[in-house]
Amino acid sequence: MGEKSSKTPLLDSVRLPENLRTLERSQLPELCEELRYDLIHTVSQVGGHFASSLGAVELTVALHYVLETPHDRLVWDVGHQAYIHKILTGRREALPRVRQLGGISGFPRRDESPYDTFGVAHAGTSISAAAGMLEATAHDYPGSEPRTVVAVIGDGAMTAGMAFEALNHAGELHRKLIVILNDNEMSIAPNVGALSWAFSRTLAGKISTGARRQFKALAS
Repeated sequence: MGEKSSKTPLLDSVRLPENLRTLERSQLPELCEELRYDLIHTVSQVGGHFASSLGAVELTVALHYVLETPHDRLVWDVGHQAYIHKILTGRREALPRVRQLGGISGFPRRDESPYDTFGVAHAGTSISAAAGMLEATAHDYPGSEPRTVVAVIGDGAMTAGMAFEALNHAGELHRKLIVILNDNEMSIAPNVGALSWAFSRTLAGKISTGARRQFKALAS
């Protein structure tokens, strides 16, 4: 990999999430920087979804670090932000052919990797899919080891009616379902409605602002 390899020594040692979980927590910020370099270096040449993936680097690393994927399941909504997920799950060498004939998909695909738990592209489906996975496991394998399922959904996708229906249903299941709202303010058009207004007020409040400052201080 030549010069590219020399700039990503930590990333070169991480082929799968199980390798990631052998790293010390203090090494993760450096790994995130290497992932950004690797993504920019590759996607700038072949095209693809830059911003949403770059904005989810730390989130993706943290999820694969604390979850026992693929036993624990990670469900991405839409999937534009999943390039880092693909790099960390054995597809780094395949990324230069993303979205090309014979190459890997620009979205998670179940037939591409056991770490891709749901075939996505349409917005608003992640929470429903995650809840369904938990219910199916409980029904088909009663008494089996509980798994955690995480749905990552953006603020744009969160306005979909299907997402609200899934939240309403998931609240009654009492399963190990985690929903992460990736409020990156990225969608095809500006978000409107009461939910968007409520999110904006919450994120601009003193508690949220103070929490973000503390997290940044801990990460620096």
